[in-house]
Amino acid sequence: MKPIAPGPAHANPLAEAVFVALETLDRITPAPGRTAISAHAGFDALYRFATDPTMAMDRELERALAESPRLRADLHRLVQRTAGSGALMAAAASSGTITTRRGTSFRMTLRESRADSNQVYVMIHLSPKAEMPPRTLFVIDDSAGCRKMPLPAPHDGTVQLLLEGDSDLVAALRDPATEVFVQ
Repeated sequence: MKPIAPGPAHANPLAEAVFVALETLDRITPAPGRTAISAHAGFDALYRFATDPTMAMDRELERALAESPRLRADLHRLVQRTAGSGALMAAAASSGTITTRRGTSFRMTLRESRADSNQVYVMIHLSPKAEMPPRTLFVIDDSAGCRKMPLPAPHDGTVQLLLEGDSDLVAALRDPATEVFVQ
């Protein structure tokens, strides 16, 4: 039997993950004359930001992401992979603003508060298929980068947030070009 040559079709998932991590480290490593965060600390901060709901983005990571489109792409890829089935997509034919996003295990709706028209409820309805309740909301767009919000525990299968209607986060959630992930 002829041995199979390694290649993309027969890639080892662990080897792929190591390759991606090393590629990310290369991107974080500062160029000569720059004082960016160290590669190890940078990758650790990037990974923790993408996976730990309580970790806020520190100034060094924010600066590194602002300076590197490739690093922003790495963060996007990490969020996308760790969200699994938690990507919430807008309707394909959406124009203007949207009020509903659908995913495999979730549906998100935005509804103006009846008590205060300056507030918006963001409701994430969990499907019975959802294995774990989501803990973090990620909103990624080209203009503002990546925003993250820890989520409260669901009540009767729904996670509910109350936000100011004129906030940047609500505007991003209504924008069909924005990508939303729940993990």
